[in-house]
Amino acid sequence: MRHYLRQPITWLFVLAAMLLIAHALWYGSLTGFDAVDDAYISFRYAYNAARGYGLTFNIGERRVEGYTNFLWTVMLIPFFWLKLPIHIVSLVLGVAWSLGCITLLGLFSTRFLQESRMGAWAALLLAADGSFALWSVGGLEGPLFAFLIMAGAISYVCEMKNPRRVPLSGAWFALAAMTRPEGVLVYALTGVHQVLTRLFDERRIATPQDWQRLGLFGLVWVPWFAFRWRYYGFPLPNTFYAKVTLGDTTAQRLRGQAYLLTFVRLHLGWILPLIALLPLLRRRWRGWSSYFVLLVVVYSLYIAYVGGDWSVGRFFVPLMPFFYTLLAGGLTVIGDRVWHIASAHRRVPVGLQTALSIIFMCALLGGLFWQSSLKGEKALFIDPFDARLAGRARTTLGKWMREHLPPDTYIAVDAAGQMPFYSDLRALDLYGLNDLVIAHSEVTQMGAGTPGHEKMNMDYVIFVAQPDYIIIYGTAFDWLEAFSYRRVDLPWTDDPALKQFLGIYERQ
Repeated sequence: MRHYLRQPITWLFVLAAMLLIAHALWYGSLTGFDAVDDAYISFRYAYNAARGYGLTFNIGERRVEGYTNFLWTVMLIPFFWLKLPIHIVSLVLGVAWSLGCITLLGLFSTRFLQESRMGAWAALLLAADGSFALWSVGGLEGPLFAFLIMAGAISYVCEMKNPRRVPLSGAWFALAAMTRPEGVLVYALTGVHQVLTRLFDERRIATPQDWQRLGLFGLVWVPWFAFRWRYYGFPLPNTFYAKVTLGDTTAQRLRGQAYLLTFVRLHLGWILPLIALLPLLRRRWRGWSSYFVLLVVVYSLYIAYVGGDWSVGRFFVPLMPFFYTLLAGGLTVIGDRVWHIASAHRRVPVGLQTALSIIFMCALLGGLFWQSSLKGEKALFIDPFDARLAGRARTTLGKWMREHLPPDTYIAVDAAGQMPFYSDLRALDLYGLNDLVIAHSEVTQMGAGTPGHEKMNMDYVIFVAQPDYIIIYGTAFDWLEAFSYRRVDLPWTDDPALKQFLGIYERQ
């Protein structure tokens, strides 16, 4: 232990961890140290399960899988038994899993690559990324999913070098697939890379170790998938049907491409992705770097295909450890080449090399923070959505409804997290996350609107579901007064800013 503490590289990893914590705390202060509204959907499922009602959104109704993060949701159940504030718990867990990613970067770079400086650069870049820091305190599964697929990927790379190694990567990928469905995609890409690598190096498609990896993945994932399908009745979460179309995907793909291009622009443009390809030039790095490039490229194309997200970079969080490892490798290639050329003409003092490297990295970290954080997540998500005010308004109204409305009150909301969670009332998500009818409704030009907020069947809501209250952002639903609903001014707060944020319509 003392040996590691004496090494400057160790302190760079410590610096990266401290930078990530500080970055995450800054975002926490901007959001009032509260999870985003979407996280409270998972909280509600976990809360109902902790009370013995099962993983359901509305007690007593048909079970609908309105969340996309099974393992994360189940992980939260014990904290309800302990009566801990779940929004704080989710933030702490998110930061912990993010720090776990930095730890994995350190282990991979020092023990497998024997390139400690490269891992330290990757860790510092990851900590400076605004999207990674924000979604560390978003209360969602992103950091856990990133940790699991990274653990699986690193295990896989190590296994390919050692045929006697137990293929635990299969279990890691199975846990990742239980956290998000995209874990299956990551494991499938791993299989593609494995087959191509075996064919190129050994003229065969698999070894006993590869079959063991597949068997271990199936042993963990298949029983869970069968249980989940039987429990909810569909092979995919209801959120997928509510947000994505498999029909005419033109508008969806165009929106996804714009989302991808915006994310790239906010991360210093195309120069960084080009540098991230340079590790492929080093023969001894080609195995892991080709695998990481495959994951980043195909997963990014998948994000574009499904139409992107309403956030700036939430969907890209699982890819960031891989991308910044590649980027750090590319910078290492460039740095080694530059110093080799400089030394060939005239010896460059080691102190000067170190000083110039520090200046360059500080400039890169500062630029990344400026673009991805200040110009990215803060400017395009935190400020326009007024995340702190939105959270306060929905939480305050939810608590008021629990105390003042009858327990059989039925509400419909355009944000299915905080208000249903705190009110503990039967609730309907207007965008269909917890409703089969809305989620499976046909929408013309699916992909032309806001991601995840396109399927809204108001005929069904007004004439079939008939909730007692419809609560939305602003006053866009004043037209409901023609259909037995009128806007009401309930005494749920004395703060005019909060009252102005939400519109409440009562059924007559």
